[in-house]
Amino acid sequence: MTNLSLEFRITRDGQLLEQYYQLRERCFRSELGLSDFDGSEDEQDRRSHILVALREGRCVGGVRISSHISLTSQIDLLGLNQETCCMWERFAIDPTMRTLYLFREFSMHLIDASLESGYSNAMVLSSLTNARFYRRCHTALGVKFQIYRHVPHCAQGVFSGLEHYLSVAHLERSRALRIAV
Repeated sequence: MTNLSLEFRITRDGQLLEQYYQLRERCFRSELGLSDFDGSEDEQDRRSHILVALREGRCVGGVRISSHISLTSQIDLLGLNQETCCMWERFAIDPTMRTLYLFREFSMHLIDASLESGYSNAMVLSSLTNARFYRRCHTALGVKFQIYRHVPHCAQGVFSGLEHYLSVAHLERSRALRIAV
C-alpha cells in the first residue's frame, strides 16, 4: 500500500460519514463484543470533526475529534486547558486494511487535524492494551503520549464493563519537532 493510495480528510460528506458509521459499528460489535452498539450518527458526531481514511474513495477508517469533554474533573486534575483539549473517540479501522503503515499515517493526520483545529492536547479513553499501542505509535512520531489512570467510572451505556484508561496526547511537542526538521 503506497501513500498515494490513501487519502485523509475531515469530512461532512454524508456518504463517507455513513461508511464510517457502518465501519465503526461492525468493529465495535465484533472486536469489543458490543452486540447492541449502534454506530449510526449521534449528536456528538454532529458537533465534532470526523477524520476519515479513504482508499479508492471508500472509507477504511475514521475517528471523531470532539471538543465536548465530559471528563472535566480529569482535565482539572491533569492541569490541562479545556479550551485547547479535545477527545479522540470512536476510532475504527477496517480489519482487512490494518497495517502499521496505515495506523502511523492515520495518527499523523489525526495529530495535524487536531493542531489545525487549535487543540494542544487530546484525551483518549481506551483499553490498556490499546493505550500502550497508541503510546508506542505516537512516541515514534515524536508526540508525548501518557497513560494516566484507570477510570472505570467513565464506562457508560453499552461500554459499561469495558476497561477504560485515560491517556493524553500532548500535541504541541509534535508541532515543535516538525518545525525543527
